[in-house]
Amino acid sequence: MISPRTPGETTRPEPRVWNIRQADGRTDAFYLVRLWHHYFGVEYEANWLPYGPYQVAGWDDETEDEDEETREACGVIATHGREDGQAVDVGGGLAELFDHDAMVEQLPDGRFDRDALAGQCNAMLWFGIVDQAWRGYGIGHRLFRARLEWAQARGADMVFSIGWERPEGRTSRPLFEQYDFVPVQRFDGYYRETRDACPDCGVWPNDDRECTCTTTLWARELPFDRLSPSLLEDGDDPSAETP
Repeated sequence: MISPRTPGETTRPEPRVWNIRQADGRTDAFYLVRLWHHYFGVEYEANWLPYGPYQVAGWDDETEDEDEETREACGVIATHGREDGQAVDVGGGLAELFDHDAMVEQLPDGRFDRDALAGQCNAMLWFGIVDQAWRGYGIGHRLFRARLEWAQARGADMVFSIGWERPEGRTSRPLFEQYDFVPVQRFDGYYRETRDACPDCGVWPNDDRECTCTTTLWARELPFDRLSPSLLEDGDDPSAETP
């Protein structure tokens, strides 16, 4: 519970205990899509899911091309266990695997050779979001690391992500730098055509404004020696408790 301390301030939830688990099933898939929609403008409709969460939900993949391989996806969710026994989700993230040609199509147009940059097996870290009241506990770091561990365990040789360069407040740049990602290129107005709501720009679906936020494309090669084997293998969930 969050209780007011002084005007404009809140206390952090107690106890500060959380764990990271692998998303599984329809409810988890729609939770991730709601996060993705709210912060990054991905399409969100009842009973419809984009491909990554579609895989998380466990829905049958009815591709028109029988020769097209099914892409793997991994959702991770941060969960707080309350004293009354109820579990509350406080953040989440999504990663997806692409072969070389599919990754070339996913990468934005820029001042780089997409064909040369993409590996044979590529992971895209689509987003990582932590509820505002739970930021500062290291949850974002574990959501990030869990997806890297999953990608490395699946044999990915390259990993990519789009980092939101917020004008104020926290950004993911220190996290990418900690894991030796390389900034490939900055993009101004990256979400202009796809984002109908932005918490920084104040853009809402019912107005004509456009998101002007800047992003950076980050990349690094795998394997990464400092990563352990995936802690999400065989249903073994990584967990953490803040000091």
